[in-house]
Amino acid sequence: MRDGAHGQSRAMSFEVDIGYQSGRGPREVNEDFAGCVHAPPGEEARGLIAAIADGVSTGGHGLEAAQTTVMGLLADYFATPDTWEPTAALDRLVGAQNIWLAAHNRRRHGQAAALTTLTALVLHGQSYTLAHVGDTRAWRVRAGDAAAQLLTQDHAFDHPDLRSRLTRAIGLDDQVRVDYAQ
Repeated sequence: MRDGAHGQSRAMSFEVDIGYQSGRGPREVNEDFAGCVHAPPGEEARGLIAAIADGVSTGGHGLEAAQTTVMGLLADYFATPDTWEPTAALDRLVGAQNIWLAAHNRRRHGQAAALTTLTALVLHGQSYTLAHVGDTRAWRVRAGDAAAQLLTQDHAFDHPDLRSRLTRAIGLDDQVRVDYAQ
């Protein structure tokens, strides 16, 4: 946007109300973790990043995996060069976290692994970038629309005991494939 009176560039701004709530469901412990960070002062045009992770309870260390994944992503996203597309920044950061967590799991020598799903959203300018691994879903809700629109696809097989079996998760394999939507 141009300010005609002064000839200076100004970043477009927007207001976002952020809130999150999670219930533990039938599990004894809630291993979900979420957070959101706005761009630092002077870089407002870079928008914000929000992320939610659901630690895999069968791994025993799901909360640890969810917390380190979300906190690392939120702490490091705005440290990436502003010339990088959001998909490039997210891909490198999620990939690095996955490598660290997979290596950590290998060192546990037979103990339960630390795994987590991840869905992250970057709002920038007039667009968004969504990164997704696992089965933590993202939905778009718009005023006036009759129904919410599912933006992600689960990376899981359905199982007869009504629990899904993840085919992708952070820390599961040495490489992680991230789905992106823009």
